[in-house]
Amino acid sequence: MRVIDFVRTRPPFVLLPALALVLAAAPAAPVHGQVIDPTIQEEAGAIGATVDSVAVEGNEWVPANLIVGTAGIPIGTPIDFRDIQAAERRLWQTGRFEDIQVAVRGGSSPDDPVVLLLRVRERPTVRNVHLEGLRNLNPREVRDSLAFEPGQSYSPQRVVDAKRYIRSQLAAKGIPFANVTERLDPVPDGEGQVDLVLQVTEGHRVSVADVLFHGNDAFSDSELKGVLTTREEGFFWYRSGEFRQDDLEDDLTFSLPDFYSSNGYLDFQVLSDTLIIDPTSGKARLEVSVEEGPQYRLAGFSVEGSRQFPAEELEQYYQDERGGLLGAFGLRRGSDELDGRVFDQSAFFDAAAAVEGRYRNQGYLYAQVEPVIERNPEPDEAGNRTVSVRWLIQEGQPAYVNRVMIQGNTYTHDRVIREQIAVLPGDVYSEERVIRSYQAISGLGFFESPLPLPDIRPNEETGDVDIVFAVEEQQTGSINFGTTMGGRYGVAGFIGYEQPNLFGQAKAGSLRWDFGTYQNNFHIQYTDPALLESRVSGSISLFDSRDRFFRFDTGERKRRGGLLRFGLPVPGARYTRMHVGYSLSRTDFRLRSGAEDESLFGRPSGTQSQVSAGITRRTLNHPTFPTVGSLLSLENQFNGGILGGDGTFSKHEVRGEWWVPVGQLGGGGPGQRPIMMSLGVTGTAGTLFGNADRFPFDRFWMGGVQFGQGLRGYDETTITPNGYFGRGSPQVREIDRLGDTFMRIGAEYAIRLHESVSFSAFYEAGNVWRSPREVDPSRLFRGAGIGAMLVTPFGPIGIDYAYGFDKDDPGWQFHFRMGGQGGAF
Repeated sequence: MRVIDFVRTRPPFVLLPALALVLAAAPAAPVHGQVIDPTIQEEAGAIGATVDSVAVEGNEWVPANLIVGTAGIPIGTPIDFRDIQAAERRLWQTGRFEDIQVAVRGGSSPDDPVVLLLRVRERPTVRNVHLEGLRNLNPREVRDSLAFEPGQSYSPQRVVDAKRYIRSQLAAKGIPFANVTERLDPVPDGEGQVDLVLQVTEGHRVSVADVLFHGNDAFSDSELKGVLTTREEGFFWYRSGEFRQDDLEDDLTFSLPDFYSSNGYLDFQVLSDTLIIDPTSGKARLEVSVEEGPQYRLAGFSVEGSRQFPAEELEQYYQDERGGLLGAFGLRRGSDELDGRVFDQSAFFDAAAAVEGRYRNQGYLYAQVEPVIERNPEPDEAGNRTVSVRWLIQEGQPAYVNRVMIQGNTYTHDRVIREQIAVLPGDVYSEERVIRSYQAISGLGFFESPLPLPDIRPNEETGDVDIVFAVEEQQTGSINFGTTMGGRYGVAGFIGYEQPNLFGQAKAGSLRWDFGTYQNNFHIQYTDPALLESRVSGSISLFDSRDRFFRFDTGERKRRGGLLRFGLPVPGARYTRMHVGYSLSRTDFRLRSGAEDESLFGRPSGTQSQVSAGITRRTLNHPTFPTVGSLLSLENQFNGGILGGDGTFSKHEVRGEWWVPVGQLGGGGPGQRPIMMSLGVTGTAGTLFGNADRFPFDRFWMGGVQFGQGLRGYDETTITPNGYFGRGSPQVREIDRLGDTFMRIGAEYAIRLHESVSFSAFYEAGNVWRSPREVDPSRLFRGAGIGAMLVTPFGPIGIDYAYGFDKDDPGWQFHFRMGGQGGAF
């Protein structure tokens, strides 16, 4: 292919049929000042022309042969306008040109070859991108977000995108009126290279100093301000008043209309909004003009189309503003009693959504509840505007579960996950059970969280659904170790290994060694939740421990032994299991030299032979930080008698724990993790019958958080059958701090920030007694405070700051705890 430089010769160009062939490509790259005759274009396209050579003009930095090669014009063969159009498109796609024109010479006859001329105007290459004047954004983030790379050709569109991005990001930070200009600085000795400079003038950060409303008669300015996210600046740091355009749009589009519609003003409108800014200070006044319209009251409410549920039952889902959605605290009103009350549109829509949820939980996946609001043309006898409302229900047919599938598990066996799924093929679809299954799978702790939401795949032909639970494996095994040092307690530490998902079958193995001045404990345990892939679980553990309780400091206890335990399902009860176990251990006591109190450790050694049996029902959605569900358990231990050993006694404990969610922040979209607020109550009690003198630590003691029965706000073991006695009190022996019966109740308001972080406010009360006959629920020691817990690779770690109301000197107590021991929860 020949390349001809026309810059020197510049021969005349003739507009012949072959030129019309070139001009036909003009829509892709206009040739300025030329007009295309469609008849000529059609003739040229039909005739075609043969290109003898291609010339390039106007190029300074891009080699001519590279331009010709990119254009790809075939030489010596007939072409038409489509070939020229494709060549221009290829040149435009390189991004290296800001203008391309095509001209032709020759072609005086159809057989006469033509010379094609490509006139180009190049874009410079950007060596560097500089952002000047940018203070509230990271320049690197701007470059990364817009993919600015050195060596790229200058792109006006990319600069436009950069300006738009910078302005939008600054607006999100309360700087809505930034100005961005561009400048191209030629690079000395850099042929065709420039530095792109984006000069940013951010301007003032706008703060809303005042918010005024016009046209509001039903509600005061202060009431309407409380509805808005956009708030006036407050005293010092209390409220910044930062202006955000997105927040204001949400306020005017959703918050204000929702507030008014909840109070019966269905025709409310925002007429205008004006932001008046002082350019010298950035202070602004927001003025909002509204038209409230009339207030509507309820004239009638009905339900149409319901066959699965009685209409009267569904009507109970709608309440006025005092009753609340779903009848808070059990208060329900009939539809007749609602007549005449201010119509709450938001509650009406929310109740309709709740009714749809009830249908879905009964398998009516495709049920639709359409809220209908009709404004009555005439006012009522009192002159009030009214509405008649109803729900139009289309129930459809119930959907059945066709298949339940699991995806993404590469290590954990399907069987382990299916054990957590409460919905089976052939079941009527239930959204509630799908959510419960999702929470149970997440609670295993084997997978990355948050889990993707279950994928519900309807079958259009049958109406049934397939349910897909997707998971992503995460590392589960961990080596744990740590040390502490204190002047009073010396050096202590632990090291261990824990694997809760051995072989991908949820089998758990752990070993741990705790060492220090007050302890030297070794423990190894193996648990199989499905022996031989059955519903029977089993565990075995061996232990060798030496304990010097720092709150019982007159001696130490040494124990060696093992425990074998089996769990069995209760027929027909998915969340209830029974368990039986047997343990055999040897206990030795050693009195510290010079100890004056021999009541606790001055005892002979003994062998303990024990059978345990119990039952547990658990529906909690998380093992450490539950937000919903319950736990009910009964544990019985029988020692001695026909079992042998040196002690003959029985020990019984019962526990109940209930959690209900009370709110959440965020998490409105799929896969988002909300902050959950939940309320929990618990009650636990225990008693011991028989003679446990040889094994005093099987009895109960209370106080603190680390050992025995926890009660925050009090020191360890300070709650005794004789009342409160501080540590070191000469009025009570160590053995007298133990009792044979205890009871503890508590309530907690928890904020679950994450599956590993929780904050709470709590109240709890408890006591210990010598026997069940002495139990007096009206005489409990009370504590209240705040706490936090963090799940670490070393186990849960918690801190609490609690007030003990019934100490001799009421006051605050700080607690630090490791593990899930102690406390009401």
